[in-house]
This record gives sequence, structure tokens and C-alpha cells, in this order.
Amino acid sequence: MDGSGGVDGLTHCRWQAVRHLVAGSIDPDPRLNIFQGANAAGKTSLLEAIHFLARSRSFITHRTARLIRSGESEALVSGRVQAGGQLHRLGVQHRSGETRVRLNGRDVTALSESAWLLPLQVLNTEAQRLLTDGPATRRAFLNWGVFHVEPAYREEWRRYQRALRQRNVALRAGDRRLAQAWEPEMAAAATAVDARRQRFLQAVLPNALEIARQWLPDATLDWRYRTGWRAGEALDAILAASRDQELAQGFSLHGPHRAEFRVTADGVEATSYLSRGQQKLLVAAIKVALADHWTAQATQRPLLLVDDLPAELDRSHRADLVRRLEAGGAQVFLTAIEGDLLPVGGHARWFHVEQGRVEATGG
Repeated sequence: MDGSGGVDGLTHCRWQAVRHLVAGSIDPDPRLNIFQGANAAGKTSLLEAIHFLARSRSFITHRTARLIRSGESEALVSGRVQAGGQLHRLGVQHRSGETRVRLNGRDVTALSESAWLLPLQVLNTEAQRLLTDGPATRRAFLNWGVFHVEPAYREEWRRYQRALRQRNVALRAGDRRLAQAWEPEMAAAATAVDARRQRFLQAVLPNALEIARQWLPDATLDWRYRTGWRAGEALDAILAASRDQELAQGFSLHGPHRAEFRVTADGVEATSYLSRGQQKLLVAAIKVALADHWTAQATQRPLLLVDDLPAELDRSHRADLVRRLEAGGAQVFLTAIEGDLLPVGGHARWFHVEQGRVEATGG
């Protein structure tokens, strides 16, 4: 993934008035970065700043204003990103309830215009929520996963959502003819979206479960995917057959907006069979496999933000996970209270975090 202008990834990150952090900056290693410090030192805030740069929002709260350091009026994160042999300058600001993104000196109006630069996943103490939360969480995982390797996916998904919204408006208004008029567009876009989602899952989940089986050898792991409509039937025919029911309810009951994938263990839902710690290992395997897929398919180096997860694992699983992170192609940002909990085998850049200050200590 080396471009002619240097190693791909986040090469510089600067922040101001972000959560518990004192204004500062880092020049990350392209592979592994470790942030060590006591609880409440600001380690998670640093990962939150990187996430804000990549996705224009926090992974901790839906209220972006909470990202702003107490007593300040705005939060600002900027960075330099090497991608495809070019250096890009990215900045994200939140002020007065609004988030502004600038890429290479111009304002960005859609998140997709900047988010492609930094494919990103988070592994933290709530990682198991990918399994335990509702289908919307897994659909979001699907959408981001496909977005970073299938350039046409964004427009196909937008096309489907537009047709879905228009048909739902017609259904709520009781307008049968208008609802029917949107069905061919909705079905065509749905078919394209579903094909890309299935291709993505077939590429990622078998590899993820192979990794997970090494950590969970006593469980027989498998996965299944539901498209959001009856298998083996064309969506346009289903929409036509269900039109009366949907007119009565006022919204569309079938389509990829209702898609779902689940992982099973010994034939039952993984959430029912696996312990909380085992669920986290399974999700770690899924996200490592996703990062590997992004690395193999995309032109941008993916980022993995790993927040204190190793501290929850036993020594053997901790060592296995760190080895996987080191061997993968992602740029990893990993926090820990104690550095000796991390059996790092190769090169890493180490940082010390204390009272919101981040300082490089070696590497």
C-alpha cells in the first residue's frame, strides 16, 4: 500500500479543545501506535479525536457537542493523510451545533467525500454490541464495509433510499399509483445493493470465523444473511403482492433496509451461546478480517482504534490478538493502562498520556 508519496495512512494528527485532551499533535507510525496511561488520562479521547477526523462524529456519543472540551466553544481536529501516492489535508470542526469538514482546502458537503480516506473500525469494551444490538448496527457495519471497496455502492444505496422514501410517502398518503410507480426503481436498486453486500460478506465472514475458531475452538461457528425479502423471489413481485398491506401500515416491509446477518455458535445465536468475553473475541475476529479485506481490496490503509480491549483478555488471547494486529495491514492505534499487558513483537511507536497531554516516548 505504499504510494509514490510515502506510506499510506494517517501521517499527522492535531487536535484542539477535544474532550479531556490538551491541545497537541502526533506523527503516528504507519503500522502500530500504543498509547499508555492511567485511567481518565485521555487515551480514549485521543481515539475519539481520530474517529472524529475520519467520520466527523464521535464513537462514544451521538451528541457531537459533548466532544468539545469543557469551557471551549469549538472542537477542531486536522490531519494529513497519505493515500494512493498523494498527500491530503483534512480538517473537521464542530461549533455551535454544526460540523464543518474541509478536504484539501475546500468544504465537504457529503461525508463520503472525505470518509473514503480513512477506512476505520473501533474495537473497545463495547465491541460485542455488533452482535447484541439490533439489525441497524449490523447494517451500518455492512454499509461502511462495502463503501470502502465498492465505489458504486454509495450511489446505489442512495438510489435505493430515495426510492424507498418516495414510496413510503406515497404509502402514507394512500396513493396506490404513486407507490406502484416507485417499485421498479426500488427493486432495481435493491438488487444491486444486495449483490454487493453478499459479495462483501462472502469475502469477510468466512475469514473472520476462521480466525475466531482459533480463539474459540470449542464452538462451531457459522453465519447467515437475510436480504430483507423472501429468498428466491423477485422484490418487485413481493412489493406488488404486499402493496395492500403496506398501504394499510404506511411503510415498506420488504427490501435491503431490513437486511440482517447473524453469527451462530453450535446452531444457535452466538449471543445466546457465547460469554461476553467470547463475544468480544468473535467481534475482534470480524473486524480484523474486515481490515484485512480492506487492505487487500482498497487503495487506502485502514485504521483500527483499539481501546483497552486487551486488558479484558487473558494472556494467551491478548498475545494472539496483538500478533494479529501486528501482522495485518491496518494502521493500529491501541491504548493500554500498562504497557506490559501488550506482548508487542515488532516495531511500534509508543506514547505516554497523562492529564490530557500526549507525548511520544520512543519507537
